Amino acid sequence: MKRIFAAVLFLFFAMGTAWADQPVVGFVTGVSGLGDLSYNDMSYGGIRKAQQEFNFKLIILEPEADGKSTEQAFVKLIQQSDILILVGAQHADMVKKIAPKFPDKKFILSEVPVGGMKNTSSVFFAQGEGSFLAGALAAMTSKTGKIGFIGGTPVPQVRQFEQGYVDGARYAVPEIKVEIAYVTPLGDFSGFNAPAKGYNMAMGQYKDGVDVVFTVAGLTGNGVIEAARRSDKYAIGVDSDQDSLAKGFVLTSMIKKLDVAAYNELKAVMQGNFKAGPTSYGLKQDGVGLSEMKYTRDKIPAAALKKIDEIRNKIINGEIKVQFRDDSK
Repeated sequence: MKRIFAAVLFLFFAMGTAWADQPVVGFVTGVSGLGDLSYNDMSYGGIRKAQQEFNFKLIILEPEADGKSTEQAFVKLIQQSDILILVGAQHADMVKKIAPKFPDKKFILSEVPVGGMKNTSSVFFAQGEGSFLAGALAAMTSKTGKIGFIGGTPVPQVRQFEQGYVDGARYAVPEIKVEIAYVTPLGDFSGFNAPAKGYNMAMGQYKDGVDVVFTVAGLTGNGVIEAARRSDKYAIGVDSDQDSLAKGFVLTSMIKKLDVAAYNELKAVMQGNFKAGPTSYGLKQDGVGLSEMKYTRDKIPAAALKKIDEIRNKIINGEIKVQFRDDSK
C-alpha cells in the first residue's frame, strides 16, 4: 500500500505548552521513506534530536513509489508547516518552483546545493571525498583485482560517489578494475527502493569476479548487502553505519552525517540564526567518513588502514583534490 501522507505527532507537556504555540516542521523523506536504515532514518535521527530540544510539532510526508511527492501533497504540507526539511535530489526542482511562493516559510534542502533564495538553505556533502577513501580501501582489500559499484539512478549526487570511489581505487591500486551499474535510468528514482534488484545485480557482479561492491542506492542497498553475505564477499554500505546489517560482510560504510546536518539546520532556525544558501560538509568538517569497521578491521591489513589515514589527511590538507566531473551535460 502506498504511503502518501503520514502525520507523526509528538506531544510534550513541559510548561503547559499548547500545540498552537509550537512551531511546525514538515519533513519530506527521500525515496523509500522511513525504515530504510540509511539516509532517511539518519536524517530523522537528527530531526528527532532537534525536536526533543526545541519542542516542535512534526509532520512527515513520504513520497510516491517513484520517489517524488506530488505538488498537491507538497503544497498541503507547506500550508501546515513553518519549516520544511527535505531529503534527496528529487525534491530540488519542487523547492525551486514553490518556495518563492511562500516567503514566510523556511526551507531546508538536504543533499543539493541551492543558492539565490532568501528562505531556503541547503546542505550538501562532499561524498566524493568519503567515497575516495572507500574506493582506496576496496582496492587494497580486493583479492581478485576487481571491485564493483551499484547506484540507484545516475543523478549527479550519486555519480559523485561513483567517481570518488573509482578515483580512490585507482589512486591506491592503479591496475584495479571497477564494474559500474545503475538500477534504474536517470529520472527514475525507484532504483532506491528495489532491494530484490540490488540483490540480483550484486550477485551478477560477484559471479563476474568482483569481491567488493559499494552500494549507493538507499533501501536497494540492503539487497546488495544480503548478496555479499550469501556470496561470502564484501559490500560497502552508505550514508549510515550499515556494518551491522551483515556482520563481517560489510567491509565499511561511507557515512554521510545527515543527522548532524539536519540537527544543525533546525537548531539555526529555532534560534533565529537561519542562513540562506548552501553549506558543505566534507572530511574537513567531519561531515563524511568511513565507519569504524567494527566487524572487519581485524581482517584488513594494517598497511591498508595506515594508507587510508594518510589519504584522508592529504585530502583535508589539499594534497589530493577530489573533484566531480559532470560529463552528463
